[in-house]
Amino acid sequence: MNIKLSMIATGLISVLILTGCQTPLKSTALNQSIEEPPITLVPDIPDSDGDGVLDDIDECPETSKHTVVDVKGCTVVIEGGEALEMEFSGFFPSMSSQLPNIYDIEFGKIEEKLSEYPEATVFIFGHVASSEIDEDVLANFGFESLPRHRALIVKNMLVLEHGIATARIHTYDCSNKLLVNDNAYIDPNFKALNLKNIESKQRRVALMASSEVSDLKNLDYISYQRKYGKYAKHCDPFE
Repeated sequence: MNIKLSMIATGLISVLILTGCQTPLKSTALNQSIEEPPITLVPDIPDSDGDGVLDDIDECPETSKHTVVDVKGCTVVIEGGEALEMEFSGFFPSMSSQLPNIYDIEFGKIEEKLSEYPEATVFIFGHVASSEIDEDVLANFGFESLPRHRALIVKNMLVLEHGIATARIHTYDCSNKLLVNDNAYIDPNFKALNLKNIESKQRRVALMASSEVSDLKNLDYISYQRKYGKYAKHCDPFE
C-alpha cells in the first residue's frame, strides 16, 4: 500500500513553459522591421497530475494537488518541519470489515510517525460501495453499519496493537457518499488484494492525521478546507 506522508509546504513545484523570443527581421524590399509571432515551446511529454514530473518518469501518476514530490513524482515527507499531514487508504473484501494483513507494515510506519507527533489528531473515515448497501445484501448479512465497522477495525488496530491513545482518534461514517473515480488510488497492493475495478476502490477506509487540524468543524485555512471539507460535509462522526 502506498502511504502518503506529506508535510505542509510553503511553496509549489511548477513546470516552466518556455516562450520563444521575438526577434525583429528586416525586409530587404521595404527596409522595415517585421516581428515574428511568439513561439511557445510545449513539452512533447505531458505532466498529467501537474506535480512537475513528466509522465514518462512519474512513478506516482495520481499525486494530489499541492503535494510536495520527489524526483520520481511521489509524495515525500519534509523532515524538520513542525507540522504533520499524513494519509493512508486501506481496502476491504466485499461485505467485509476485516482489513487484510498486507497492511501490517504500513501500520508500523503510521505508528512511528504518530509517535513523532504526539499532538497530532487522527481521523478515520469508513466507506462502502453502493452495492454493499443494497437492501437485499443487507438482509442477507444482517447489519447496516459496515462503514462504521471498517473505521472501528482501523481504530482498534491503532489503539490495541500500536499504542495510539483513543482520545487522539475520531471516527466517521461516510457510507457511499464519497465515491472515487477509476483513476484514484493507483496502488501496488491492488494486485495482491485482487482489486481490479472501480467498485473495489469504494470499499475502503481513509485515515488522515494532522498536527494542525483537530476539529473538522473548524477548518480555518483554505488548504485545510480543500483537504478535509468534503469529509466534514458528507461524513457523520461517531464514537
